Amino acid sequence: MSNTLCEMKKQLKADFSAYKLLVCPVTHICTKCGRGANDTGLLCKPERLKNSRQA
Repeated sequence: MSNTLCEMKKQLKADFSAYKLLVCPVTHICTKCGRGANDTGLLCKPERLKNSRQA
């Protein structure tokens, strides 16, 4: 079984509801492929997004 969203691409296309649970709300972005997720373990090279309200 794949561990990151990058590797799970085909599986996620088949089950969009499951995909939404993994990415919403987006708190991290993969600096390798640009995907967003709410858990660092789902991304290859995660970087936390800054909260726009704190800017």
